[in-house]
Amino acid sequence: MRRIATVLAAATLAVVGLAGPAHAATVDLPEGPLSIGDYCHAQVSSAAWIGFYESSGLRCYSSGTGGSLVYQGTGDAYLACKYLTTDVVMAALHGASNSLICRVIR
Repeated sequence: MRRIATVLAAATLAVVGLAGPAHAATVDLPEGPLSIGDYCHAQVSSAAWIGFYESSGLRCYSSGTGGSLVYQGTGDAYLACKYLTTDVVMAALHGASNSLICRVIR
């Protein structure tokens, strides 16, 4: 009986070893002005509701009179990605139309 249990345990370990680790993939997640604004509102200024990843960095705005934007402060693009996703963040990149691209591992 003990010999059978040992053989079964060894066979189980061999099968589990064949399965191998799961393969991770690199994915780019685009984030627009409103999702960046969620980060801005929570981390930069409670008045901010919109954000852009501009050439000067991640900038947060609120709406002013006549639809104008009022600057509320600067955020960190990498930290914005970490705030917006639970995936492992590799990089924060500047996207089209001042969007934020979060490069993550899934």
